[in-house]
Amino acid sequence: MTERVIEAGTGCPVSVAQCPECGGSVGPAVEDAWRGQRRLVAIARAASSVADAASLSVTLDVVAHEVVQAEHIAAVQILRVEGGTMRVVGKAGFTDAEDFTERFEECRRLGARMMFVEAFATRRRIVVAHRKAAVLDDPKWGPLHGIMGAPAWDSFAAVPLVVRGRAVGVLNAFYAPGEIPGPAALEFLEAMADQAATAVDSADLLARSRHDAQLAERARLARELHDSVVQQVFSMRMQAKALRAQVEPGRTSSPERVRGVADELLDLAQNALADLRGLVLQLHPVELLENGLAGAVRHHARSVQTASGLRVDVDADDPAELPTELQEDLYRIVQEALHNVVKHAGASQASVRIRADAPSEGGQVLVEVSDDGSGLAAGQRRADSLGLVSMQERAQRWGGLMEIGNDGRGCRVRVRVPGGGR
Repeated sequence: MTERVIEAGTGCPVSVAQCPECGGSVGPAVEDAWRGQRRLVAIARAASSVADAASLSVTLDVVAHEVVQAEHIAAVQILRVEGGTMRVVGKAGFTDAEDFTERFEECRRLGARMMFVEAFATRRRIVVAHRKAAVLDDPKWGPLHGIMGAPAWDSFAAVPLVVRGRAVGVLNAFYAPGEIPGPAALEFLEAMADQAATAVDSADLLARSRHDAQLAERARLARELHDSVVQQVFSMRMQAKALRAQVEPGRTSSPERVRGVADELLDLAQNALADLRGLVLQLHPVELLENGLAGAVRHHARSVQTASGLRVDVDADDPAELPTELQEDLYRIVQEALHNVVKHAGASQASVRIRADAPSEGGQVLVEVSDDGSGLAAGQRRADSLGLVSMQERAQRWGGLMEIGNDGRGCRVRVRVPGGGR
């Protein structure tokens, strides 16, 4: 059998199918109805995964799995293109191959014709009948023969992932022998490719927001260093010069005057040291390592209360055996939430609650910060959106979820994460 490229919109007649309940034969119309239902369910599940999944790879694995389940498809690959390099970010039906990208690049160097690359470049879907035999007969595909030959497939379809007018990847569907996708099947693949493209675009936007948040944090630290420590060190330098002038040979200075300059120098040094310690704690909470999550949160709450006048009540368990990185992310979430309360809520009181379920109850950790302030207006998020993005990203990093909304008397931030991390 030879391969042939089929124009989109053509296909083969649908064969008679078997009823999954009674085992009897059903006609093409019934089979088409079943497939239509499966496709709608797959699209709905994929959309739910795109909205809720914690990571891009998890989302796209779900999309690939739903495509395989809904169609007579042996395997699905979802590839993402970054910096001119294609890599697999979702799959179903294929064996794991960590070196797929390297093998793919070797095939490209050998001159293999790659239909999915053409689909990506032209942003148009491509369907090829009897593609497997041609791939396995071509020595230029040799580095990928082991992977491509494993599933039982024959024909092939490549659908580009296009979002906001740009291609970000491609969905490859490897159809079971005897199957060639018709118009309805291709429309289904395009709908699933749209879900995958949305997931890739959302991941890009989140990464960009996180980068912007990091730049904003660096700028804030730079401003604080300049406005406090740098200015104080400059004053210390001036006082040191004045002190040296007081003790120059031939200069008569009273002990009281020398002591006064030395005292001012000492005060400046102590203030600079205190500011530096505060900045260091923002970079790495030493209190967390010494006293655990609950102790660090209580210490920070006291600092917020002293600095702002906001009353902060803490009701916290000390979750045992949490990864240090997870504790730090939870601490930063509390820190950012209290910062938002002070800056935006107009509140007089806030509360922090930390609860850790027993392993038998699911082992989740709950972190909740609420206030008695003005709350959120309908459809409005507080202005410090980069901070909210950072909080959400910290929760998602551990497979958790963050919710923010009004609770009747102010605003509430609630985060749940698995207690053992991911």
